[in-house]
Amino acid sequence: APPPLVVIIMATPSDVTAIRETFEAADQGHVFAHYDALDASQRASLSASLAAIGDPHRAASIYARSTAAHAANASSDGSGDPAGSSLYYAPVAADDGVDTADASVVARWTEEGIAIARRGELAVVLLAGGQGTRLGSADPKGMYDIGLPRHRSLFQFQAERLLKLTRLAGKEGEGVGERAIVPWYVMTSPHTHAATVEYFREKNHFGLPESEITFFQQGTLPCFDDDGKMIMKSRHEVATAPDGNGGLYAALHASGAIDDMRRRNVKHVYAYCVDNALVKPGDPTFVGFCALRNVAAGAKVIAKAAADEPVGVFTRRDGKVHVVEYSEMPAALATATDADTGKLTYDCANVALHYYSFDFLAKCCDPDGEVQKALTYHVARKKIPRLSDDDATTTTPESPNGVKLEAFIFDALQFAGDSVAFLRGVREDDFAPVKNAEGTGKDSPDTARKLVSGQHVRWIEKHGGSVVYNMDDAGWEIAPAVSYAGEGLEEIVKKKGAFPFMAYRDNLEPDLEEARRKRTAGAVAAEDARMAKK
Repeated sequence: APPPLVVIIMATPSDVTAIRETFEAADQGHVFAHYDALDASQRASLSASLAAIGDPHRAASIYARSTAAHAANASSDGSGDPAGSSLYYAPVAADDGVDTADASVVARWTEEGIAIARRGELAVVLLAGGQGTRLGSADPKGMYDIGLPRHRSLFQFQAERLLKLTRLAGKEGEGVGERAIVPWYVMTSPHTHAATVEYFREKNHFGLPESEITFFQQGTLPCFDDDGKMIMKSRHEVATAPDGNGGLYAALHASGAIDDMRRRNVKHVYAYCVDNALVKPGDPTFVGFCALRNVAAGAKVIAKAAADEPVGVFTRRDGKVHVVEYSEMPAALATATDADTGKLTYDCANVALHYYSFDFLAKCCDPDGEVQKALTYHVARKKIPRLSDDDATTTTPESPNGVKLEAFIFDALQFAGDSVAFLRGVREDDFAPVKNAEGTGKDSPDTARKLVSGQHVRWIEKHGGSVVYNMDDAGWEIAPAVSYAGEGLEEIVKKKGAFPFMAYRDNLEPDLEEARRKRTAGAVAAEDARMAKK
């Protein structure tokens, strides 16, 4: 076979001159220090590296204001108006709760959310840039199968739930089969983009029309040294790092996704992270709750399991919404309790379930708007690979030599002022994180399986059915095509009553022989081998 054709697209001399002048004007002209000595492929590599950065003035401005804010916060800790005072971190209380509101009120929220989807005014954004490294997989995290009986990946389980929502919002109940259109915007990263797009293609987009799914990549930012200079990884490459899931806003603009939402007349947007096995994409109850309150933004929260649970909590600082990460919360505040109820004072845990009005989201995405010009990024000092002192190789220092900058999706909520609503969800119905390896027993596939199985068993029991549930390792599952959130099971339960442990196909018809076969040692070994090849 002939050797592969490699095409190098070179910037013209005039392009290089213009780019050099732009970087010099931003006081970053050193990135061209070795340009004259580079060969053609290395010059192309440098051009690509600088193109990925985009506007150096923007990057330098983010560094300047973020490091200044970081220094100010550090200096205020323990003196003056200390970061550990209740004046600095004001607790947030949920406006209402799914488990405490009257059933008729919850139904009204859900009906409004379904109506929004039916009118074509809802869009769903998925944050899926992470890899499954901590799960022992080199694939994108969304491709991971947590081991439920149907063996669906997180991507597929969420796609099937979204498809069910579009049917519920259509005319499924009338037997017509029409469905609503709820566009799905999937944010990947440079490390996961190609694999994610190919996986969706191989799976025929899980039954969703390709035209309703948009893939776009989160951005990167250069790494900076303590003097505010971009760190060179080599003579022809700037050291960069992903800009965090808060890079969503800039990426929605850069990719044209926000303009696509505008063309579709989207008015409400639901956003979530891929590593939650209980997530309800497009959650109509939450969307309806926020829409009826006519707020700019919202968050579905859960009560913390314990004071030391490693989740951030929503607070207000100078009246603006902020999330304080568990590692940043002073111990005295993390353990503070209400004198009357005994519950934690700081109890609104952030589980990355967000709502936006389209107008507010568009404001967050505007590169010339208030949010993008004022948003400060989180500063992390790291050991960043850099060009060696002799300019010959790339070396990794023994101690931190610079900073990486990343924003979080919740950082933009401060710009919504008082127009943020908080709905308290139920942990067992809303949050099954998949972050750690199988068997660790915490936020892992095995704990997620139990949470999903427990939810689906409760759905059956709610309608008077019972489940023989004696194989805890594999779980119990109802396909999203049967029920999005527990609805539509009444007649099925009446007909069947008692349910043995088994996997259900999409029509909820049991296949006992298949269920038994999958439990044999040979079948398990074969399944393990199949997963190892993925």
